[in-house]
Amino acid sequence: MCSAWCTPMGSSVSPYSRETPALVLSSGPIKVPELELIPLETPQALPVMLVHGTFWQHWPSILLRGLSCRGRTHIHLAPGLPGDPGVISGMRPNCEVAVFINGPLALADGIPFFRSANGVILTPGNADGFLLPKYFKEALQLRPTRKPLSLSDNEGTECQSGPRHTSRGRTMIQQ
Repeated sequence: MCSAWCTPMGSSVSPYSRETPALVLSSGPIKVPELELIPLETPQALPVMLVHGTFWQHWPSILLRGLSCRGRTHIHLAPGLPGDPGVISGMRPNCEVAVFINGPLALADGIPFFRSANGVILTPGNADGFLLPKYFKEALQLRPTRKPLSLSDNEGTECQSGPRHTSRGRTMIQQ
């Protein structure tokens, strides 16, 4: 990855240049006038709801270790569920599990939060890039029907595919 921005013609521009940078994707360049993140430094600055969407295959690991940046800069959070009023971005519409975050608790523990230009809430997590399970308020199965999921370390969570997975990674056979 280079430290300079690329122009639509492929030449590089210093990040300190006054030229408008362009983000070059496989489908072509997209102009990005500002990549500014607004720090959310008080509980009042955080949205009332902070939600991370994920898929069943990741849920046992998330329940055990927490949400991870997975090599990215930030963990993405939405200010609500897909389809909620005012929720533009932050969660894929086909997510199967929603994890609700206790933002004020995480903020009090020194976890920073930011708002991007499109309303997505971002956090780098802790020093290891994780938002630990202690910051989970609740979890919700989104598909095929919505229902609460247990956050308890000793209870299993029933996955859509049938088997029950404990947060310690053990699979229990359903009777």
